[in-house]
Amino acid sequence: MRKTIKLFSWLASIALSGAVAPALAQTAAATAAATPAATAAATPAAPTVTVDGMVDAYYGYNFTYPAAFTTGKAGDFYNGVANSFTLGLAEAKLTATQGQASGHLVLADSNGTISGLASPGIDVLQGYVSYNPGQWTINAGRFVAWMGYEVIESTSNWNYSHSLLFGELPFWHDGVSVNYAPSTIFNATVYDTDTDWNSDTSTTWGKTWGLEVAITPNSMWGITLNGIMTPIGGVGTQSNMTGEAIITYKPSAWNFALDAQYGTNTIASGVTGPAPSLFGVALYGHYQIQSDWAAALRLEYLSDPKNDYTAPGGTVLYDNSLPAGDSFSATEVTLTIEHDFTTNLIARAEGRIDIANSGSSATDASDVFATGTSTGSSSNVTGTASMAFTF
Repeated sequence: MRKTIKLFSWLASIALSGAVAPALAQTAAATAAATPAATAAATPAAPTVTVDGMVDAYYGYNFTYPAAFTTGKAGDFYNGVANSFTLGLAEAKLTATQGQASGHLVLADSNGTISGLASPGIDVLQGYVSYNPGQWTINAGRFVAWMGYEVIESTSNWNYSHSLLFGELPFWHDGVSVNYAPSTIFNATVYDTDTDWNSDTSTTWGKTWGLEVAITPNSMWGITLNGIMTPIGGVGTQSNMTGEAIITYKPSAWNFALDAQYGTNTIASGVTGPAPSLFGVALYGHYQIQSDWAAALRLEYLSDPKNDYTAPGGTVLYDNSLPAGDSFSATEVTLTIEHDFTTNLIARAEGRIDIANSGSSATDASDVFATGTSTGSSSNVTGTASMAFTF
């Protein structure tokens, strides 16, 4: 009898083991399958990093001031060296993206002058963090200015040289921006940056404020309204306010743009007379002749009645003998022919003439541009050949 009971107990144990083992195996498998997923969820994916940039080189000749290695071509900024093979601008851009957050770093080297940065040499032109939760984008750090139709990189402009208006605006800022883009038709951005243009942190004048409103009703039309207000000369003493309207029209092979700016300074305590002001307008036209050939024309006018913005020592590169306090105006015409060897390699040939006058006397009017002699000139004629590669 005992043997019979033992036999039945042994058979029951085998049956129970056979029934429980599959269930335990399924549980273990489910646990093993869930563990990597939980681990992956707890460990975010590594940021995605992209690298791009550009190299821009040129040969420039100044017919008004042809001496080799001289600088001072009006309004050119990054291609202002005459009779020399020169590096215009080299950039390396790194972008790291992780979900809604990203970091941006732009290293630049220019033989010209990126205002406020060491040159020549490698500078941090941009370095900022960005957070983009849906319709909002928040940037903090160093970023290029929102004002102006043209940008620093020549490959993103229709002309190779920069306009006079480009030099009357800041190039970069240290600060914070908040953008709201509820649709592809409308977006607005507010800016709060350090003192003065190009973030002059050596003073304690206060903060610069800015606003940009962009309206794009369709693929042909675009309207951008920009504004900037910055203190100058000390808190409560003076401030500069500049407003800008940019209109673009791109129907087909022809593309057009209009950039109009007006700036004014408040009058400092104890100063009499009208406030310094500046008005400028630039008209751009671009025609795509063939898939690899294009032509661009820029017509520009700049007026500075009190010569407060441009000289002496202003951002536009004129002869330093230009008298301060007198009226000043300039007209500029630039024609650029572009050929694309590849999608990334472009060559440009450009001719430009600047005509300007200043002051009430004939001597002042004829001494705006340096010639390398004791006699100045009221006009400046330049030619440039350039090649640029983007990657």
